Amino acid sequence: MERIAALVVRDPASIRFAGLDLTERAERVARRAGIDCVKVVDETRPFASAPLAELLLVLPARVVVEPAAITDLVRRGLHGEDAAVVADAGGRHTGVMLLSSDATERVRPTPHLRSALRRLGVECVVRVVRIGSRFVRRLRDGGDVAAAEADYLSHVNGGAGECWFTRNIRACSIPLSRRLLRRSITANQVTLAGFGLAICAGAAFAAGGYWAGIAGALFYWASMVLDCCDGEVARGRLSDSAFGAWLETATDYLSYFVVLAGIVYGDLRAEGVDHHTVAAGVAALASLAIVSLVGYLRARVAAINPGAFDDALAAELKRGTTTQRFAAWGRQLIKRSFMAHLILFQAVIGFIPALTEIWAYGAVAALVVVAAVQVHIIRRVRVQPLRPALSL
Repeated sequence: MERIAALVVRDPASIRFAGLDLTERAERVARRAGIDCVKVVDETRPFASAPLAELLLVLPARVVVEPAAITDLVRRGLHGEDAAVVADAGGRHTGVMLLSSDATERVRPTPHLRSALRRLGVECVVRVVRIGSRFVRRLRDGGDVAAAEADYLSHVNGGAGECWFTRNIRACSIPLSRRLLRRSITANQVTLAGFGLAICAGAAFAAGGYWAGIAGALFYWASMVLDCCDGEVARGRLSDSAFGAWLETATDYLSYFVVLAGIVYGDLRAEGVDHHTVAAGVAALASLAIVSLVGYLRARVAAINPGAFDDALAAELKRGTTTQRFAAWGRQLIKRSFMAHLILFQAVIGFIPALTEIWAYGAVAALVVVAAVQVHIIRRVRVQPLRPALSL
């Protein structure tokens, strides 16, 4: 008998969500939650061929649920009851269930999920579970897909917990990601394309002049949009990986220095060595120190799942002490979304070289925050291992 198995109830409709067939997506979600024994069944008599297991996860393909929600449900398990039934935010049952072996045998003869739920309610002890802030939504038909995709991509990439600057960028990135997910474009390709746009931004700044500055700012804004898109594509398709997370991290860090180098070169051509050059040197040194320290902390704390580092750290900072609120504020100074807005503003007012001084002050302040505060907070951050969702 398996310790835990999953029963994916196939969806007969040809609905795709984030580029994946609903049934294939449900299989990937179950495997991402650590379940190796996954069986796909039809809606008619779904439990007739259910595998023997101590715990059986029932996952209707029509229900879109983030892998973390299933991981939480499986980790919580059953405590005295025969079954746990997952409800959505409105309290409606979704059909997602966790059954004991005894409950599985009781519903094995039932003709469909609804009758299984009725029998469980009469013959078994059932607990209704709401999985906190996790995403779970049942699709009624294809008309629900567009809104659900947008909500899902926002939710699994930070949701309302992100700063205003990032949410503003996501207003552009999520519609684009929904289109990318329907094509055979990988998240790593999106990452490299975004870095290419950052290089274009640096080249425009190096050329100098007002309109070149505007072009550079727009290139950098577009680069930031793709920086959001790569994570949205990876998580939407359940294809996020450790390599992809490190690639994104490396290109993010390099983009800062590419843009700074372009600004300095453009200023040197126009004005020669001046106070902007000195400020750029301070900014570069402080930024290098931040990159080195944050990269080390990410490797130390989240080597098993580097893509979850920012989410885990953000969750820790939400606890709300004064120190945590200060650290959360300080983190915004080194986010690319903040820089994209700042660069665009400076370009519009025609004073791109002043970014070197702003950058220097911000980088030094951010370095103090990271070194004095974030290092201590990160000791409490815990990241779950990343389990690849195998192509099935």
